[in-house]
Amino acid sequence: MKAQVLLALAFPMLASCGLLSPQNSLELKPNAVVLPEDEVDSATATDMNVQTDKNLTAGQIVISDEGEGLVRRITEVTQTGAGMVGGQAVRKFYLKTENAALEDAIASGNVTLETDLTIGEASMVQALDGVSVQDFTGRINLSNVKFDIPGVPGGSITLNGFIEQTLKPNFNLKISSGSIEVFRAGMSGALKAQVTATIQANASYSPFSLSKELASWNIKRAFLVGSVPVVVVLQPKLIAGVSSNASGKVTVSVGIAPTFNTNVQLDYSRSRTTNGGWSNTFTANFALNPNFNYQVPVQGAGQAFAGLAMDIKFYGVAGPSLEAKPFINLTLSGNSGQATLKSGIRGNSKVEAGFKVLGKGLETEYKVADLEQARTFTCQAPSTCTAN
Repeated sequence: MKAQVLLALAFPMLASCGLLSPQNSLELKPNAVVLPEDEVDSATATDMNVQTDKNLTAGQIVISDEGEGLVRRITEVTQTGAGMVGGQAVRKFYLKTENAALEDAIASGNVTLETDLTIGEASMVQALDGVSVQDFTGRINLSNVKFDIPGVPGGSITLNGFIEQTLKPNFNLKISSGSIEVFRAGMSGALKAQVTATIQANASYSPFSLSKELASWNIKRAFLVGSVPVVVVLQPKLIAGVSSNASGKVTVSVGIAPTFNTNVQLDYSRSRTTNGGWSNTFTANFALNPNFNYQVPVQGAGQAFAGLAMDIKFYGVAGPSLEAKPFINLTLSGNSGQATLKSGIRGNSKVEAGFKVLGKGLETEYKVADLEQARTFTCQAPSTCTAN
């Protein structure tokens, strides 16, 4: 009987964060007012307490870099006091507010942003044992990140290696005639991985599947485009998972050491009539160095991945998600020692319904299947692989 073991490693892109570089400008509508973070004493989903020298009235659209950023319409204004701040006369206000869109405040403009991301300990929210990050380089190390196989004493799947990148997130926003004309979010650059997954079990076991978040980061970037604060929050998450089954004792090791140049992009165009105006693209070229080794052929199947999804927020509202996933699939052919190996990279981008902070046209949910570029290899145990 033909024995098969299938392993898949997926590594979505991780980027580190540096300074964003805005270009061009945004022109405010007459009813828009900017309240910098230092003028906002507190803010909830429905109200704000502020102190400012500006005149505030119901109906105005407030833009601020407070917290993760906000765009709100004032529905009610109450003055609660007055005073001096740094020699400047200010009044204190309690504001009742409701959600608004950036296009309610911006008459026109075109802004392009690009950044080098620097992932480090300072921006890390949490990390499990076996995951560490090198500051400055942004290299993510995986050291014996282990998943136990349920019900199999000594059975485990273990990930080792590292991921490095020089990726650049970029954004483009164009507003004309009072609404969003173009919005684009993308990532491009180089991605390098060297990861090995090892499955080891001393007995047969039933199918199982596990996944967990290994580490996460939260990175806020706020900057002025003309007089308008633009706030982007980047939320990378390193996630690993395994699924596998086997009919007997098994020891299998499979690895990937690729270097990719890749570009994944999600864009909205007001003039596009399909998919609610949304589209995505993915391109890649790469050099692959796959490897595998096994001691005991066995019937079974398995999958292991360690990936990082980049979620992006604008003004506190969840927006696009971008992924680039180096992967390796291995199919073993029993006692013959032959195997087929497929390796490459998958790209994906999506946006959930409700992303309306930039404009009403962006409310539509958009998800597509992974786009893939890959190559296949014919392999012979214990470790020889030839590109097809």
